[in-house]
Amino acid sequence: MARNDGTFWSESDMALLERRYADESNATLAKIFARSVVSVKNKAQQMGLSKSAAYQASGKGQFFPGQAAWNKGLHFSPAGSEKGRFVKGQKPINCRPIGDERVIKDGYLQRKMTATGNSQHDYRMVHRMVWEAHHGRPVPKGHAVIFRDSDKRNFDPPNLELVTRAELMRRNSYLHLPADLRQVIQLKGALVRVINNRSQRNEDQCERPS
Repeated sequence: MARNDGTFWSESDMALLERRYADESNATLAKIFARSVVSVKNKAQQMGLSKSAAYQASGKGQFFPGQAAWNKGLHFSPAGSEKGRFVKGQKPINCRPIGDERVIKDGYLQRKMTATGNSQHDYRMVHRMVWEAHHGRPVPKGHAVIFRDSDKRNFDPPNLELVTRAELMRRNSYLHLPADLRQVIQLKGALVRVINNRSQRNEDQCERPS
């Protein structure tokens, strides 16, 4: 870096730059002012200076019309770059294997089941898979599997409950209610489930042949 870079331009320097900038190269001016080419160019732009038509026509530092670049037709291959390239079929080092598990937002656990390259499709919720394996069917559309005890690491099948999305929304909304009111709602829900279970058993007994 030239010794004057970073210092203010004096009035005499600016006057000299104004006289000579139009017809001299920035490299020559940089030597005159003991500054870098970038410094000269930036100051010229600030002062509104430009090269003359004669200087531009001379082609100094420019390509002539039809002139080919020196590297035309050459293949660019930086030294040592081959070491960092992937070969066909090679997977990146951070590619996780099938069976890998990860914790996502809200603390849910996911497990990688396929390797399509699409993370959203490759990973599935573990608690949903446990529920499906236990009941032998997929989670119905419009339903969700929740943890009865709110422990998202308790995958015991009895702790996994199937609820509708509407029911899930209702439960999430009452979490903002006072504690005593939430307890009443929970007791009501438990009572309704007991009644429904008994009603279902009675219907099953009625349908059995005598």
